[in-house]
Amino acid sequence: MKAVEIKKGKDLSIDELTFLAKKTQKIFYGKNNFEKELLKLKKEKSSFFFLFKNSNKILSFGFLKPTRIKYHNKNYNILGIRNIISVKKNKGHGSILMKEIINFLTKKEKTGLGFTGSQVAKFYKKNNFSIKQGLRKRLFPDYGNNKEEIAHWGFYQEGKDKFISKIMKSKSKIRMPSRKW
Repeated sequence: MKAVEIKKGKDLSIDELTFLAKKTQKIFYGKNNFEKELLKLKKEKSSFFFLFKNSNKILSFGFLKPTRIKYHNKNYNILGIRNIISVKKNKGHGSILMKEIINFLTKKEKTGLGFTGSQVAKFYKKNNFSIKQGLRKRLFPDYGNNKEEIAHWGFYQEGKDKFISKIMKSKSKIRMPSRKW
């Protein structure tokens, strides 16, 4: 039976973590050693992982990383949208996963924010996310090298805090917790 499971990172099995690390490494970085990616994923204990499965086989996955951003002397607790991957493309598995992520964000009244390139931005728009060109540069002004420059689109689901609307109305500096998430 096909269903989306939502698990905290601390509750993922080593088999699930290994599968996610291998697929993430292959899709985003090539076929190099996945061990570094596995170590990163093991640190995501408080993140919410979404696994779309058919029985025990993972068809698509991604996660929401709790992230605190300081803006205008106020802390905003948002969820960074990370590593959205469908094992097989054009089967509708990514759309099913994104519907569950939107439902989760809506139920929790949280802002979800991710970054992507122009080709994939259309996918997020089709799946009811708002998209904004240049949003990554607004949050990470010194981000990127030539290879990474393509990922300058932001996609988001606005939460109760209206964080995205607030930052888009202002040119004030935003204090991000890291260079990227």
